[in-house]
Amino acid sequence: MVRTKPDDESDRKLLADVVDHGWHLVGIDDDDEGPAYVFSVGLFHTLGHPEICLFGLGSTTTMSQIINGIGDLIKSGQTFEDWHESGEILDGYACMFRSVNPSLYREYFGYDLWFYEGPDFPMLQCVWPDRQHNYPWNAEFNSQPQPVLASTSAWQFKEAKNLGVLTTIRVVEAGEPVLLVTHDEDGDWQFLCGTTNDPKQGRLVGLDAIVDQHPSVVELADLPMGWRAEREAPGKPWRRQKQT
Repeated sequence: MVRTKPDDESDRKLLADVVDHGWHLVGIDDDDEGPAYVFSVGLFHTLGHPEICLFGLGSTTTMSQIINGIGDLIKSGQTFEDWHESGEILDGYACMFRSVNPSLYREYFGYDLWFYEGPDFPMLQCVWPDRQHNYPWNAEFNSQPQPVLASTSAWQFKEAKNLGVLTTIRVVEAGEPVLLVTHDEDGDWQFLCGTTNDPKQGRLVGLDAIVDQHPSVVELADLPMGWRAEREAPGKPWRRQKQT
């Protein structure tokens, strides 16, 4: 159920944009309570995709252009989900998408509440990194304030769910357990079974696929870069050591 009758000229413009373009954008200027932000209204209704919001990245005009670009990607078949990272949003930088806690809808997204006649819509925040590619939840983040409105998540890794990680065909197709995990100096992850070194057996999969199939690896979410962990068998303790 969505609103179809406007109350004023602003509402009329919103409804017309949703019909003509698929979504409408609302820009809120910065004030003493926080940075400027922009959010969409209508993406979920038109394309079945969560609405998008963006905080603190330049002017509302700039952020509107970015969200319109995201909308065009969604129109072309792209889908963005919680903890998914994309390098197609900003030139030279990846962005992370996080699900917004619905308890914050009333504070930030009144027009969406009006359009959907309640909180029955999903909202994703496009979270941008600093110049060193750190996100706000990283201790090293060094940029202007950017509130993160994410719901509490069980996802333990700092990296995105769709990060490509190296594994083997035996892990993903034959059900072999993960017995060796490396977090390389360059940030790459490897989840290996220890039964093959044949490059032809290697596979690149999303980090979430590994976690779904082998949930015990979340114990290693805090494994530092340049370290490795091994275990003798599933259920046995992981032995961590710095790579040489």
